[in-house]
Amino acid sequence: MRRWVRVLLLLAALAFVWWMRASLHWPQVYFETDASMAPTVARGAYFVATGPVRELRRGMLVIFRYQDPSDDDVYHVLRRLAGLPGDTVAMHQGVVFVNGRATAWPFRIVAPKAWRSAMARGGNLFTFGPVRVPADSIFLLADTRDVAGWPDSRFVGPVPVKALEAEARRLLWPPGRGRFLKSLRD
Repeated sequence: MRRWVRVLLLLAALAFVWWMRASLHWPQVYFETDASMAPTVARGAYFVATGPVRELRRGMLVIFRYQDPSDDDVYHVLRRLAGLPGDTVAMHQGVVFVNGRATAWPFRIVAPKAWRSAMARGGNLFTFGPVRVPADSIFLLADTRDVAGWPDSRFVGPVPVKALEAEARRLLWPPGRGRFLKSLRD
């Protein structure tokens, strides 16, 4: 191989390592298996996440560890952090309100007539609350408000902060609007 090609590959590798280590976290690649985070992250998308999460921010995308009590399976789930400890969270027709203020986070409702679910706390998927987030917990929501959003805090309640594993940072594939490594941070 020509010397300049090796130098170029080495520089590219060093730039990638510097870029990923700038946050002092090692990256992991995840695959979105369903459409629960659409329109932000589509089914079949690959994205980079780094952990552990050091600073919590409303609106950030996080990976949390969920163990299903019915079958003991463990899932690593991508969700949007809607409420911090002490916050009040409510939803009206899919729009999230934190501490009384509407958020601008993207969301979708696939089947508006399917608003009822026995799985959801309170039974209504699109309207609930207000709910106060306990001191040691956070409130997580899927961007798809239908039952496809399971598991999120509408179904399992506030999630302990210690269940957080990583922060989603960059979309790898497919490229977001023609941009490779589109940021998932707000």
